[in-house]
Amino acid sequence: MKIVLGQMNVLAGQMSLNVNKMLDMIGKAKKEKADLIVFPELCVTGYLLADKWMDQNFVETALSYNEVLKKASEGIGIIWGNVSTFKDILGRDGRHVRCNTAYFAYNNNWVKKENDLFDGRYIKCLNPDYRIFDDSRYFLSALELSKRMKLDDVDFTSPFLFEKDDHTYRIGLEICEDLWSQDYQFDPTSQYLNQNVDFIVNISSSPWTRNKEKGREKQILRYAQHDFVPFVYVNAVGMQNNSKTVCVFDGDSSIYNEKGERIASCNDSFLEECKIIELNETYLADKCQNKLTKALITAIREFDQQVFQSRFKWIIGLSGGLDSSVNAALLTLSLGKERVIGLNMATRYNSSATIDNAHKLAHALGIECRDGIIQKLVEEQIECLKQYTQKEISEFAIENIQARIRGSILSAISQIENGVVINNGNKIEGALGYATLYGDTIGCLAPLQDVTKVELFEIARSINESLDKEVIPYNLLPEVENDHIKWETPPSAELKNNQLDPMKWFYHDQIIQILTEYPGYGIEKLMQQYLDKSIYETELGKWIRYYGLDDPQKFIEDLEWVLQKFQLGVFKRLQTPPIVMVSRGCFGSDFRENQVSYEKSNTYLALKEAILAHANQ
Repeated sequence: MKIVLGQMNVLAGQMSLNVNKMLDMIGKAKKEKADLIVFPELCVTGYLLADKWMDQNFVETALSYNEVLKKASEGIGIIWGNVSTFKDILGRDGRHVRCNTAYFAYNNNWVKKENDLFDGRYIKCLNPDYRIFDDSRYFLSALELSKRMKLDDVDFTSPFLFEKDDHTYRIGLEICEDLWSQDYQFDPTSQYLNQNVDFIVNISSSPWTRNKEKGREKQILRYAQHDFVPFVYVNAVGMQNNSKTVCVFDGDSSIYNEKGERIASCNDSFLEECKIIELNETYLADKCQNKLTKALITAIREFDQQVFQSRFKWIIGLSGGLDSSVNAALLTLSLGKERVIGLNMATRYNSSATIDNAHKLAHALGIECRDGIIQKLVEEQIECLKQYTQKEISEFAIENIQARIRGSILSAISQIENGVVINNGNKIEGALGYATLYGDTIGCLAPLQDVTKVELFEIARSINESLDKEVIPYNLLPEVENDHIKWETPPSAELKNNQLDPMKWFYHDQIIQILTEYPGYGIEKLMQQYLDKSIYETELGKWIRYYGLDDPQKFIEDLEWVLQKFQLGVFKRLQTPPIVMVSRGCFGSDFRENQVSYEKSNTYLALKEAILAHANQ
């Protein structure tokens, strides 16, 4: 069989554009005499639409495109994702039931299923309701639908009977989460394997986060240890968002053989591709290098196109530090140098080294860098404030005044230049509240707010290597030799004399990742590992020694500083721009927070007491 993987850039909410793109790919597949073309999950509508799914007119428009695609199936099988409805059944919200559905058409007819239930349609069995996913808010699963329809004995995983060239192929069709079934009571993939299907097709809209491709392979290999069949996986590319969280999709559409070995794949570089595969041949695409960098570039480019239609310039504060340098490089690589304007807004605390860095970066990228001195504004605002308070204006208040003046200038210039502001903050700063509200927390997009400082070091080096020149100044990057870190220009906000960031880099980066990516892990597990000394067998152990935290008193003091700052920073994070998600614990709709007083658990208090007891021995 000749199969086409329709790895498409699904534009959320732009149904006519999506369907036209599909029709174009179908036309190409027909010219190549393909038997079957497969598109991603919810490729007609987009997946991350939030409460747009509640709009019945939108849903009815989406449904109308099913007939358009069915008519295009003359001579070729087409599998695609769209919504379906059951108007005689009401969901939890009192509206007509909606279901996340895969459609299968051939020769302008719906392909029949072995049990004749819902011919041409497969309804998603497993709805994810964790992390960014709220599927059960919008869709009824096949399992829930069967109860509503009193069809408890009906198998929703009945194979499709695809009759082509005098041969009937028994095809199992499933949607995304149906493959990730280990935490559910129902396993669609195993159901198909038990029915001896010829192959399984999984259509997905699977957002990329670090190492996601390894997770997919792991799911396939889980089944390949037993009786398996060829497996066709088709994923979307591009960007979709649910307001606070911006997700990127890497593609990586693939075909696996009976042993779970990948025999064919599209690119995993976040790029659209229409690839024709003969099931008995091997077609492996090159794997994307520096995938984190590519994901961030994709997010910026797609966000610019989809949200702003590429109309505006992007305004960035260029301090000469690492975060703004990396962000400026990503902006330029995404949009081109003509659309980026950098502002260096110096005070008396800014060093000549960082100002020089900003100029060198701008020159290397070919972007405009405008210099200005804001010291007079700082002094005048201090004088102005004295009209409203008799209290002494603290050094800390003056630091925040500088940041807010910069935010004000960036906002004003963006309006004057018909532009938008990009946010430069990284994940560790955001986690510890090391940012000034309405100052450096402004912007329409925060590409780095899910990226740790250590990852920024890696991105900076990858950008320099890919461009074969020093774009990000190397004086901003640490040299790590065994257990020692050497800085030429240590990270600093430069808001007062001799200021250095208070973070313990490499150590706090990992602590924050633990707190966000594995909330079920709990800080108590880290404390237990410290107590039984197993932590020294991990990467964290090296940095605990480096920063002198092998002293139990210092370890607890630092840990409680992190936990306090983490909780106090929630009110700031709730007001930050949309964040590009690249980890399993992105602030916003992924790692969800509320503003509560932090109370230590009984386990925490017991472990703290045990750890401190060692300090007194």
